Amino acid sequence: MKNFCDKAVKQIAVLIHNGFFHILLGGTLSKVIAFFSSIMIVRFVNKTDYAYLGYADNIYSYIYLITGFGLDSAILKFCVGKCRKKNKSYLTFALKYGLLAEVVIVGFVLCLVKIFPVAFEQARIYMYLMGLYPFFYFTATVLQAFMRAGLKYKDYAYAGIFQTGAVLVVSLVLVFRIGAYSMIAARYISIVVVILFTYKVIKPEVADVSYGEISKEEAWKFIGFGISLLIANIFSMIMPVNESFLVNNLVRDTTASANFKVANLIPQQITFVTSSIAIYYFPLFAKMKHRKEIWEKSRQAGLLTLFVISGICIMGIIVSPVFIRIVYGNQYADITGIMILLWIAHSMNAGIRMLPMNILPAIGYTRFNLLMSVSACLVHFVIDYFSIKRWGISGAALAGILVYFLTGICYWIYLWNKTKIK
Repeated sequence: MKNFCDKAVKQIAVLIHNGFFHILLGGTLSKVIAFFSSIMIVRFVNKTDYAYLGYADNIYSYIYLITGFGLDSAILKFCVGKCRKKNKSYLTFALKYGLLAEVVIVGFVLCLVKIFPVAFEQARIYMYLMGLYPFFYFTATVLQAFMRAGLKYKDYAYAGIFQTGAVLVVSLVLVFRIGAYSMIAARYISIVVVILFTYKVIKPEVADVSYGEISKEEAWKFIGFGISLLIANIFSMIMPVNESFLVNNLVRDTTASANFKVANLIPQQITFVTSSIAIYYFPLFAKMKHRKEIWEKSRQAGLLTLFVISGICIMGIIVSPVFIRIVYGNQYADITGIMILLWIAHSMNAGIRMLPMNILPAIGYTRFNLLMSVSACLVHFVIDYFSIKRWGISGAALAGILVYFLTGICYWIYLWNKTKIK
């Protein structure tokens, strides 16, 4: 155990030196700023107008989910080489065809909004005003992915802070003049700031380099990688949505539904830690060629992740009863048990499953990820259904523990099999 702890401490020291904590702290600060911004806007915006904005945001959230058909993610795999001309060629390809995809997606959605009735007629103007934002959003994500591929982690963290900070400042300045429209203006201004900053960072890599056309074979590999990763991510993100859907529709008890939602708020944040680790490691694994090196680095990263997540989980379980009383009050005193189960479930996902799920596409294995994500989503839905029918909201957490653990083991076995020395 002492040897394991010593290795974990050394690995953490390496991460600190190489920029991982810029990602973690930058992401945390961005979340705090965004949370504070949402609170302030809710206080100053008319509730009806805020509902219209929320309705438009809900529609556009589906567009952001499939933005550019995943070509921004493909940048992380295909732009890690040392050939600047090739990297710029992929970057140009992603921007060109990703933005064309956005034209089709956004145009289709706005046509539907124009032709068919919507729940809130007054929300149409918000949808029209936000019509150009997906194009800026996709451009920013591509440039940020290119920055990550170049291991510019500090600048990547700054970009996130600049964006959320600009949204907060601009929305507060304009909210008293134009109400909920201030959020739309703030988003446009902040995303332009991010694009300008990001381009300034990557300019030395692309400005004085000509780009060429990539071959059809390269183009299809690039597109296939992005779409495979996109579909896998969509099905992974659907799993917690399914949980809430089944709890609401099977239990049909407002108290139980509220308990489940509140108990989930803090434990689900633990996945942010593993997401930060994955953001850091993805380009590094994409650069690796030797199986032994990949497996050794995977094993180290996996043990580190398990060590950190286990510590956070244990701490969360210990402080949960006190935290519930202080933050939520006595009306939620009965959620301690379900919160503990949810700590374990989300820790299984963050500590075992998420990392290999990100390593495999980084080293080129996207098909298994795609099949596993779809299969896990379907199996999870079935197990969730019967568990909730049998044990109520506790069944949702138990189903999550089982599925996250088993699929995590499957990911690690497949990764080991693909990297073992033959």
